[in-house]
Amino acid sequence: MNLGTPNSGFTVWLTGMSGAGKSTLAQGLANRLRRLGKIVEVLDGEEVEKMLSIGSAGTKDERNAEARKLAWVCKLVTRGGGIILQSAIESPYRETREEARRQIGRFAEVFVECPTETLIHRDRSGKYKKALAGELKTLVGITEPYEPPTHPEVVIDTSTHSIDESVEHILGQLVAQRLLDPSVAAMRGRPRLQVRANPPKPKPVAVARPAVEKRPLPKPRLVKMPVPKKSSKPAKAQRHAPSRSKAAARTARAERPRMAAGSKRKR
Repeated sequence: MNLGTPNSGFTVWLTGMSGAGKSTLAQGLANRLRRLGKIVEVLDGEEVEKMLSIGSAGTKDERNAEARKLAWVCKLVTRGGGIILQSAIESPYRETREEARRQIGRFAEVFVECPTETLIHRDRSGKYKKALAGELKTLVGITEPYEPPTHPEVVIDTSTHSIDESVEHILGQLVAQRLLDPSVAAMRGRPRLQVRANPPKPKPVAVARPAVEKRPLPKPRLVKMPVPKKSSKPAKAQRHAPSRSKAAARTARAERPRMAAGSKRKR
């Protein structure tokens, strides 16, 4: 899987006593980096403990062996251009952390500190009280020493700063160390834009139309058309063209003298 360019990957190694807030801070930082478009992996949780067989160390050698396993995984991801956050173990020994720094190269150490009184107050499992009472054999900071970093890139006191404030501070230091591009500083705090494949069509906007005064329609009016009067005079065509009865009468009158003359001749 192509995680990015070889020079874009880096490791954030969170170290501190149990309950200081390493896991919570790592998840908050990972979420912020993902919103900036970065590919991030977090080494933490039961799955990591099971697959890498870590979390059960009781001696210094065992704890150093666990730290070397995690450093090897971080080196592979960083070399491939990915960002990886390590918060699975306390990594209490300074020598092993410096060894991881040399092995990985692009490396930022975050010291998550918190007063012991606050750790005891936060502890829901009661392991700090058990360790103080002698009921728990191994607990970093109580039964065995924790060696704070001498020159970490970032120091976070979770008893006085919120997770959001701490994440912003870490991002600023990553930019200052040139592990993150300076352009990321301008994007800090902004959510990443999500582009949909099929964006929804814009809804039609209702345009207010001016009110129109309703007026009653006018009643229809009946218009009487004038009726033409009948003329007593015959039409011109009838005046000049005699009817058949008149033509027959004229013919009969013209034939009467002829008939009378013929009858006289017979006599």
